[in-house]
Amino acid sequence: MKKFVKSALTLIIALTTVLVLVACGGESDDQTLVVGSPEISGNFYAGFGNSAYDVWVRDLIFGYSTYSTTELGEIVLNETVVDTVTTSVATNGDKTYTFVIHDDLLWSDDEPIMADDFVFSLLMAASKEWVAAGASSSAGDSLVGYSEYRAGDTSADVRFQGVKLLGDYSFSVTISGEELPYFYETSYASVGPAPMHVLAPEGTEIDSNNDGAKVGAGGFALLADAAKIGGFRYNPTVGSGPYKFVSFINQVVTLERNDNFKGNVYGDTPTIKNIIIRRVNQTLDVDLVISGEIDLVTGVIEGSKIQAAEASATTSTNYYSRNGYGLLAMQAHFGPTQDYKVRQAIAYLTDRQYVTDVVLDGYGSIVFSEYGLAQWMYVQSEDWVDANLNKYSFSVTEANAVLDTTEWVFESDGTTAFDVTKAVANSEYYRYNSDGEVLQIRHLGTENNEVTTSLAAKFEINMQLVGIMYDVTESDFAFLLDHYYYAYELDEEDKLFHIFNLATNFSVAYDPYYSWHTDFLGTWMNGHQLVDSPENPAAPLNGGKTLDELTTELRTVEPGNTAEYLTLWREYQVRWNTLIPNVPLYSNQYYDVFNSNLKGVETTPFWNWAALINNMYFE
Repeated sequence: MKKFVKSALTLIIALTTVLVLVACGGESDDQTLVVGSPEISGNFYAGFGNSAYDVWVRDLIFGYSTYSTTELGEIVLNETVVDTVTTSVATNGDKTYTFVIHDDLLWSDDEPIMADDFVFSLLMAASKEWVAAGASSSAGDSLVGYSEYRAGDTSADVRFQGVKLLGDYSFSVTISGEELPYFYETSYASVGPAPMHVLAPEGTEIDSNNDGAKVGAGGFALLADAAKIGGFRYNPTVGSGPYKFVSFINQVVTLERNDNFKGNVYGDTPTIKNIIIRRVNQTLDVDLVISGEIDLVTGVIEGSKIQAAEASATTSTNYYSRNGYGLLAMQAHFGPTQDYKVRQAIAYLTDRQYVTDVVLDGYGSIVFSEYGLAQWMYVQSEDWVDANLNKYSFSVTEANAVLDTTEWVFESDGTTAFDVTKAVANSEYYRYNSDGEVLQIRHLGTENNEVTTSLAAKFEINMQLVGIMYDVTESDFAFLLDHYYYAYELDEEDKLFHIFNLATNFSVAYDPYYSWHTDFLGTWMNGHQLVDSPENPAAPLNGGKTLDELTTELRTVEPGNTAEYLTLWREYQVRWNTLIPNVPLYSNQYYDVFNSNLKGVETTPFWNWAALINNMYFE
């Protein structure tokens, strides 16, 4: 019997009940776990804006990072992978982590996992070739020489100075002193392997010396094909995680246990032999578990479904506070939602209590900025949040007032002043700017989604009352993600949708720099393409700081200095709450609903079912 090691991280322990998870039960060689999912896009390799459901697959087939997250949200050294690690600091502040990995790690195809696989993963992620293939990655961006390597000709004599191959099972990474301190420092030294024998031409070698590492000419020649439909991005035939990829056909992913997997951070390995993840109707997902057609659905938020599951003799449930929130995202680079005041007006028009009542039925709470109920920062700031953030309580009056300070203050002739008293139900009386352009908001939501329908039901009434022309389109999830993440690549006439109902979960290393800093304009990572920099603030500062400044300062807090981090986090929330790039809808309890014979499903805000797979078994 194997027990998880309890974390000593007081703040994390304070935020959630400590769970001691026990792995037991015999080998389940004749059993298959069937997991229900929303639509899966098929992006099974990092760098392409994967959905949470793609990430399940990714986490099951890839592993062995040098640092891992525990069930309590602590980042720890993965001793299953790393034999030894040493650190040294240069006089200029550069900090080097030198790893020796175990010599018994294997890829799923029986090839040895060696130090060059770890080095190759960094060289590839930072290469021009990977960017040209459509990928966006921040891997290695804190290391010495990253900018020079990324900007250089990686087919020539350009080395990544902060990455070195030291031997068959040893390599080092050097964090730039300019990037330190960093609150989550060890995440900078967290490196996972990439299968170099699959992603590089045969015979490719890493060339490493005191000036850094590089892959020689032609070493990235396969990356363009790897990113194409049918390539490794969609068909990752070789992996390092607890399961092997078999196929993805007609929205069904099939995985098979990887018997070469040495174990997770605790050394645990899976017993269940096969996993099938398949798209199911989200209206019926819990009913399918109750009937026995599938074994597990996760992240259930609807009260009616939760009550049905808890009343059923064939199912069990596990719940935990969400490390994230549901949201209405708004594009900040085209159309009316470029203006933060229009976004504020939409926030006032969003009847979040109605959405929460309809969707959650009491199993969640309205939130007012970018945080989740499980974050330790929020746990220590509940009273502060209540006192300091604009709640954007539903108000047609407030929405009209803020719109009256925008360009949208005319009738259709572009000169006659908009008259609020004429904006009544079914009037089709709208706001225009001086160019005669109508204030139109196009909403894209997913099909069979109560969040979409509850938002639309109120918007169709309330937006009319402030002179906004509103329409809603329902699509599959892949179409929505394309327009949310990649609208910046479209021609202006093809940028159709301004608002999207979505949800997000935060990583343990909460670092909003990657989502909101202007360093990531022109990539899917800053999906809104929001600019809030000292040179170009998105709203008056009134003595405060921009998102660029605050996200940078947050990440440069000394590890362990939670008081300073909390102070900056609160400043960040105030600025974000003013700019309101998303309307926060709710943060809630997640319920996982599963076959009552399936044991070990004791998920936490930081470990989903894919992380727990090594402790799950059928009774």
